[in-house]
Amino acid sequence: MLKSKSSMMKCVLNVCLVAAASAVGHAQIYKLHNADVGIAATGQFTTPLTSNGIVNQNTTMSPGLVFTLRDHPVAWAGVELNYGFTRYSQRYTYTNGGATGTIGDSNSVHEATAAYLFHPHFRHLQPFVGIGGGALDFMPTQGQNQWRGAGLLEAGLDIPTRNPHFGFRVQGRSLYYRAPNFDIKGGSSQSWVVTTQPSGGAYIRF
Repeated sequence: MLKSKSSMMKCVLNVCLVAAASAVGHAQIYKLHNADVGIAATGQFTTPLTSNGIVNQNTTMSPGLVFTLRDHPVAWAGVELNYGFTRYSQRYTYTNGGATGTIGDSNSVHEATAAYLFHPHFRHLQPFVGIGGGALDFMPTQGQNQWRGAGLLEAGLDIPTRNPHFGFRVQGRSLYYRAPNFDIKGGSSQSWVVTTQPSGGAYIRF
């Protein structure tokens, strides 16, 4: 019985050692992926939406920020993780019996997305395109927040500098998602809208 327990402990120990060695190996490989972190300022432009010809939904244009972590396991492709934040006003203009009214509320939006990247490398400019998706969390100052799944398309340029660890990045981003309605009667929660985000910033490579 003791021998059995001893053998089991040795087996568990060996598995742990293999797992630890594998983790260290992956960590060492990760350092070779030419990863970078970036921050960019964005502008937000969302397409307006009409629901049943009664309620018009639109958002104000607004600035925001997006933080990005990228990894490049091969020379021509990579992956990225994004966190974005913006704040704007959501407005609903409705018609009822010939009368027209407007209601609205300030709204914070948190973005959590991931994407696959494809980027041919040239000497001075490094263009890229990305496709992915994630989720958006809409948080009005009044009422309940609403989550929406989102698709992400993006294209842009990495602009290296003489410092191999620092560069600039410009890009255009598009988020595709179902419009939030925050339980407003007549507001559409099934129609899809597009948020376009031109952005510019910098990245640090390590």
